[in-house]
Amino acid sequence: MVDILPFKRTSMLISEIDEFIDKVAEAVMVLERTIRHYLDEGPDEHLTERLVQVREIEGRADDLRRGVANVMYGEMLMPETRGDVLKLLDDVDTTMDGCTHALVRLAIERPEIPGEFVEGFQEVLGEVVASVEAMLKGARTYFKEPHAVRDHLHRISFHNKEATAVAVTTGKAVFDSDLPLERKRQLADLLAQFRDLASDADDIGDRLGIFAVKNAM
Repeated sequence: MVDILPFKRTSMLISEIDEFIDKVAEAVMVLERTIRHYLDEGPDEHLTERLVQVREIEGRADDLRRGVANVMYGEMLMPETRGDVLKLLDDVDTTMDGCTHALVRLAIERPEIPGEFVEGFQEVLGEVVASVEAMLKGARTYFKEPHAVRDHLHRISFHNKEATAVAVTTGKAVFDSDLPLERKRQLADLLAQFRDLASDADDIGDRLGIFAVKNAM
């Protein structure tokens, strides 16, 4: 009789990984909506509420990630790819951390973003979200159709480059303005923090491509 228990446990594990990725994607959506609201309305109670929400999402995601790691080591599941899987989950978790840190910074500093720079911030945000979402789709695909991961890698890289280009343009406009130097630096740092989410997604995409090739060998 064939022992189907390992197969069932592996299927359950992949389901938990899928939920973990769902939580990270949810945090990205909360980040996007919160920042767009901030750009339109400025700081208000909405920011505090969304920070609480993203922290709750982060807590659930951390529980899922730790649970997956414990099961993989405790039951010796997916031994050939275990190291790659856990590295990938840790990498994806940095996106969750990035979302939380960005909202915490907004909540603490509550920077005033002049109207002439709002469009630039919105464009950077849009490209960042597109890059991160492509990375999460690639990560999800890795566990179901590893050979199809490459379909997402170009999109990750493309949107990362666009995020960087718009951030540079907007940053230059900020420093060419008449704002005090301290405010210029604050806005430029905020832009860089948003852009870094796309840069991190691109780095994860590079490693994801390597993992997929190894898994196909």
